Amino acid sequence: MKFSVEKATLLHSLQHLSKAVPTRSTLPILSCALFKTINNKLTIRATNLEVYISVEIEVDNSLPGMVAIPLNTLLEITMAMPEEFLHFEISDIGKVLISSTCGKYTIMGQQSEEFPSEPSIKVGNNLIIPSEEFLDIINCTTYATSRDELKPVLQGVLINIDKKGLTAVATDGHRLVRLKKMELKSGSFEGSVVIPVKFLSLLKPFLQKKESLSLQIGVNHILVNLESIRISSRIIKEKYPDYESVIPKDNESELTINKEELAQSVKRVSIFSNKSTKQIALSLNQNKITISTEDPENITTGKETIECIYSGEPMIIGYNAQYLGDVLKNQQSEEIKILFKSPLNAGIFLPTKQQAGEDKTTLLMPIRLND
Repeated sequence: MKFSVEKATLLHSLQHLSKAVPTRSTLPILSCALFKTINNKLTIRATNLEVYISVEIEVDNSLPGMVAIPLNTLLEITMAMPEEFLHFEISDIGKVLISSTCGKYTIMGQQSEEFPSEPSIKVGNNLIIPSEEFLDIINCTTYATSRDELKPVLQGVLINIDKKGLTAVATDGHRLVRLKKMELKSGSFEGSVVIPVKFLSLLKPFLQKKESLSLQIGVNHILVNLESIRISSRIIKEKYPDYESVIPKDNESELTINKEELAQSVKRVSIFSNKSTKQIALSLNQNKITISTEDPENITTGKETIECIYSGEPMIIGYNAQYLGDVLKNQQSEEIKILFKSPLNAGIFLPTKQQAGEDKTTLLMPIRLND
């Protein structure tokens, strides 16, 4: 097996593929990328058994063959090379010889038979969506997914397609985002699917370059073809929580405030909060809100008051400053409404002006304040 390839082309591909390589794994083969040449085309695949990425590039002077090459080592040496053609020759025992004007280097590859096969997805169920809309869905929801591996279903975004349009939901148990895009439905897919956040993050760099996206949705996997790149992933099969039942219907106390003013105030005050709890308090009164915190352990306090419009009984409600900051940062409108019921009930964050055909609701659970 042999081939010659431009350094820039190879580097660009390896950088995409590296996102699918696990940092730690009990299977050494997963630290490799599978190289396959045929008719001056090189296909490179990488996987962590959850996400699969496949890249196809043009090469010169190729002889057919397959080998698994340690990706991180290859990425390092490729980055260090000048802009030129790199020449690869792979022996029968899998030794990889890389030649350039700088010198010669060898890496020991592994048998291609050990590399996991790519999942096959029957063509049929597909979701066609404008790339700009799908990018908006990713930006609005993924920050609210869970990082807890013990709750795998919360590490994905629920996409539901019905006659009314598309609904996307993400939650980590502390915050929840529900984004409805009415009449946004195309393709043959109808129903619900939970898409892992890692797959959605991998798609983001490509969405600004395409007008529309076609997602193939199988029984266990989801696949997208992006010109010379294929990305597929396992679907999260667990049942998603009943999110509608946790969205309050009777939050009648309403706060209207400039999003940026509140976000900056929360950011400053939170510097003086306890580093583990990140607890801050919002004291609501007519036409003003006081953001405060106290950390007795380090003898620090912070307090700011800003103007607002508030209709409701005076209330003091506690929040995790980091969660509150994330929610505020991901509100698109300059002015927002926050609906409250009590210090123990979730607050509902709404833009004062919704985009046409869109309905976005964000929920944030409070925390109990220390006496």
